[in-house]
Parts: sequence; structure tokens; C-alpha cells
Amino acid sequence: MVAFFVTLCCISTNAQTQPAPNPSPVVVTTWIFEMLTPGDTLFKNISFDSVINYYVDKGVRPNPMIKNFRVLRHWWGDDSFKLLFIYEMTDLNSMDKAEQKTVELIDASFKNAADKDLFWRRFGRLFNRHEDSIMQDWVKPKI
Repeated sequence: MVAFFVTLCCISTNAQTQPAPNPSPVVVTTWIFEMLTPGDTLFKNISFDSVINYYVDKGVRPNPMIKNFRVLRHWWGDDSFKLLFIYEMTDLNSMDKAEQKTVELIDASFKNAADKDLFWRRFGRLFNRHEDSIMQDWVKPKI
């Protein structure tokens, strides 16, 4: 009987001292975007959606440090000027590196510097303000 309790105590102590796996951090960036004005020459022949899709397709999607992501545009309510970028990162230390990698991937996708500069001017014009939050799963997600 004593051996049973000693074994049980060892098992429960061992279970309590095992480090829990580190969950992946989730970065939530809320971009507050500016509506395009008619006649805005910076956006001649280009749409808001094309700038976002280019950013995602060339910088976010191929980035190995971003495990998963969502881009959500405010759909209904009193504030329609927000876009949420939700990134699940590989680890907490990779957040700055992932941002740098996104920029590098986008920069490398352009054949000339003028097109690259134009893209970043457009991106900066659309998203001149943002808020960042680093989140963590509180419960296991359904997905």
C-alpha cells in the first residue's frame, strides 16, 4: 500500500513538473485605413483590395515564420475603417523576424525599385495608423 502511494506521488509530482508546451503567440494588428478619395492619383488604376492581396500573397502567405493567418475587414457597424491582420507565429522570438521577412519577400517580388517604392507608398497611405496586440489562446481553438 505504501509503495502504491509513493508511486502515485512520484507520478503526480512528475506530471506537475513537466513543462507545458508553449502555445504559439497570436499577433492581432488592427489597421485603421483611410478611405480613398476620388481623383487620388496614387491609386490610379488600382484598388484597395489589390494592395492587400499583394501584401498577403507575396509577403504573408510564403513567410515560414507565420503558421496561420486571417485578414478580416470590418463588415458592419459604426466603424468601417478597420482591417484586422491576425497572425499565428511559430514562437514569441520570431515576431520581429517574421515582420522583416514579410518586407523582404515583398521587396524581392518587384523587378524594379520604382514599383517597390510605389507599393510601399500606397500601403503607407492606406494604413497610416495601427494597433498591435500579442495574444495567446486561452482555450483550445475549434479549428
